[in-house]
Amino acid sequence: MAANPVYGKQYIRFAETGLADPATALKQFTLVKIGAAATEPPTIELLAAPGEAFGVLQQDIPAVDEERAVTLPRLGTVATSGLLLVEADGSNLQVQGNPLLVDGQGRSSSAGGAVTVGATTPIVRQQVEVGGTSMVLVSFN
Repeated sequence: MAANPVYGKQYIRFAETGLADPATALKQFTLVKIGAAATEPPTIELLAAPGEAFGVLQQDIPAVDEERAVTLPRLGTVATSGLLLVEADGSNLQVQGNPLLVDGQGRSSSAGGAVTVGATTPIVRQQVEVGGTSMVLVSFN
């Protein structure tokens, strides 16, 4: 699934670029964090546990083998501020007004753990379905 204008409810105020590990696949509209490696641009990893999010990845980044990693772009656009779409666990949808929680797949889930961004807590603003995928619109400052 590629980012495209049909997601008209999403409003990105700020976005940054992140560098993904070649061996790791990252899925569009999942929460990512900054990795431990100090690089410019920063490395990004899936946020699969409660903690500090960098933002929401805006495209799929497939895993590649080391030989192909040097020829394929590993840069991802990470929306860091605005009203952002986040993929949701359809079995555990979060309700409007709740603080954003994350599951082990980087999705919004009422069964997940707390997410922070800086000194703020992102808030779920609306449940939506896009192309048969459960999503939530989340307010990121």
